[in-house]
Amino acid sequence: MAIINKTRTLTSFNHQRNKLITLLTAKTAAAKITTVNRDIDSKYRADGANVHDVLNAIEAKFKRCESLYFTYFEDPDHDVLIGNITNLPVGVDCELMDGTSVIKYYFSTDDRNNYKEIVDLNFQTFILTVASLYENLVLLSEIFMKKVIVYIRKPLSSPLHDYLDYLKLLITLGYRGNDKLNQCMTTSAPFLNMYLSQINGLRNKFIHGYSINLESDGFNYYVKSENTTIFTPRSADLLLHVFTKEVLDQTGIFIANLMTALERSAKHHRKSIPA
Repeated sequence: MAIINKTRTLTSFNHQRNKLITLLTAKTAAAKITTVNRDIDSKYRADGANVHDVLNAIEAKFKRCESLYFTYFEDPDHDVLIGNITNLPVGVDCELMDGTSVIKYYFSTDDRNNYKEIVDLNFQTFILTVASLYENLVLLSEIFMKKVIVYIRKPLSSPLHDYLDYLKLLITLGYRGNDKLNQCMTTSAPFLNMYLSQINGLRNKFIHGYSINLESDGFNYYVKSENTTIFTPRSADLLLHVFTKEVLDQTGIFIANLMTALERSAKHHRKSIPA
């Protein structure tokens, strides 16, 4: 298999970001920023510098996931990954367009064990980056919306699955209505319900264990199933290139929709931030 040459364009969330920043600027000028969330933890402060940092982290992590996908997962050589050396050497020469910038990623190897190690370790990075990105999305939500997760002792992190569980409980109890935030979560529910526990399970195994969490059936390379009631082991959904593409595509949609929902939730002139 020859070196694969490709050019891809990285995603920009500038449209959604700019609307959030414009809204924050207007609310600040109108003295419509309250400290109700910031009083719980300073990381929830609704000021320009903090919001810029969170938005930058979200976009940078998503672009990192895109870079990993385009370089290592979009065109994986399943034959070499399962031990066949016929297609060696393998490699990718990838040019990524990011606005006016050009980023180049290149790798080539003639060793099947080395190729497998490259793919395995970059899959781990992909999953850990996605999981971290989801926590940043929770943080962004809890800057622009009144807190969903309330605690006495500050947790180490606020995973997205916890945030969604708390949100559902608050709606069931009547403390929150079916607002734009919940509508956004409902729109993404088919993806989140199917993939969130899988991603979280992989994340935990990577942090606390040593498994590569990838496996072969002798023909193809698959992501291991973390919940067999959702993902049948070695099913087409778990093929390495299929799984990573779906996570990437649906996460990009979710990010854009969430930013839009947060902006619209506080847009009315009588609304404050957090809304």
